[in-house]
Amino acid sequence: MQLVPEALVVEAAPVMFPRAPVGRKQIWFDARTLLPFVMVSFDHKGDTVVMDGKHPYGSWTHVHAHNIQTTRITRLEQVKQVRGSHTMMVNDRSACDRYLTIHAPRRLGI
Repeated sequence: MQLVPEALVVEAAPVMFPRAPVGRKQIWFDARTLLPFVMVSFDHKGDTVVMDGKHPYGSWTHVHAHNIQTTRITRLEQVKQVRGSHTMMVNDRSACDRYLTIHAPRRLGI
């Protein structure tokens, strides 16, 4: 979770594609850095799109972060599994209980 003092919201919708799987998207950008930090997709009825395995999943695959002070570049890649122990999750409600509770860091050894 991140507290952002000011955010810019951009809304995008497909034009001339009535069968597009997503009706519109809202993307929140941090006004200080212009980096996106939240994206929500909606179907054509205006409901939040649920990626449940039956529908296509759209997300980022690579991120390049450039530190202009040190001129170093960091590349991140979204993968299905890390070292055989952690598997990528999408819309898994149990993730909050496993990772976002007060006791989770202690249990995970962090």
